[in-house]
Amino acid sequence: MVNLLWGLSFPTAKALNLQLDQQFSKSISIDSDTFRIAAATWIIASRFGLAFLLFGIFFWRIVRQATTREWLAGSVIGAFFLTGLVMQTMGLATIPASRSGFLTSLSVVFTPAFAALLHARRPTWLVLVGVLLSIFGVALLTGLVVYDANGIHLAPDATSAWTKGDTFTTVATIFFACQILCIDRFAKTLNAEAFTPGMFLTVTVASAFLFCIVRGQNDASLPIAGFVQLSCHVQYWSLIILLAFLPSLLAFSWMNTYQPHVTAVQAAVIYTTEPVFVTIWALFLPGILSYLFQLPLVNEHLSIPILVGGTVILFANVLALWPTKH
Repeated sequence: MVNLLWGLSFPTAKALNLQLDQQFSKSISIDSDTFRIAAATWIIASRFGLAFLLFGIFFWRIVRQATTREWLAGSVIGAFFLTGLVMQTMGLATIPASRSGFLTSLSVVFTPAFAALLHARRPTWLVLVGVLLSIFGVALLTGLVVYDANGIHLAPDATSAWTKGDTFTTVATIFFACQILCIDRFAKTLNAEAFTPGMFLTVTVASAFLFCIVRGQNDASLPIAGFVQLSCHVQYWSLIILLAFLPSLLAFSWMNTYQPHVTAVQAAVIYTTEPVFVTIWALFLPGILSYLFQLPLVNEHLSIPILVGGTVILFANVLALWPTKH
């Protein structure tokens, strides 16, 4: 259920990026990293600020009983998550939701590798093979490597096939892997469900702070009035409410509460199904959002790179997480 709800967030976040593009008359070809950071942090602050308020309303008992250590643990988890989410949201502005979903799943390859380093162990050969396979899967998915009558080879346009969106999303997976490991580590001595309010509050405050820093350096090109005006629209808050309630309030509450019942590696195996749900949502949800909010979104279609590259990445994830005797 967590993966199903997370999958919903990818096309929804892409729709929010398009709303901001329209508000500021931006396009992928002329926008800047500064604008993308400001847009991402504004979306994230809105989403998790509302999620924090909803959590306080529906789960006040947990907020009231959370200890200082649990608030701090949630803050550490939130810091890793925010860094990854900013990069992922920036990446979604320039790559399809399904592609972002499969790239994000690389976090489950990093999880056992980081776990081995954390415990001063050498990664198993399965982890190493999984990492190499995942790199090959990403090359297929993004078009760096193609298969045709001449066999498997580097694409003629390989230099342009890999985009900034791919880079942002891939780097984001490192921080998502750290988030998984933090939950696993802190839950051994603390109440895991009490991590959520600290996580939501940290993400909200830190993203708002980052927005102020970025926008402060570009007052002329990023007027605050533009963001406020957009936030007065029902279309904007309809998507924010959807993100705040389902993929945020419910999904992350369930993640923090129930992930500790399995190992970090087992959890990572389960998380490999996320890109499958992302792809399913991307096949029909963009068309619905386009109709409801007058956005230039189109439904995605299954393609050979997505099917082959995505399958290789999923196989690499499971292989890297395959249980071995120590």
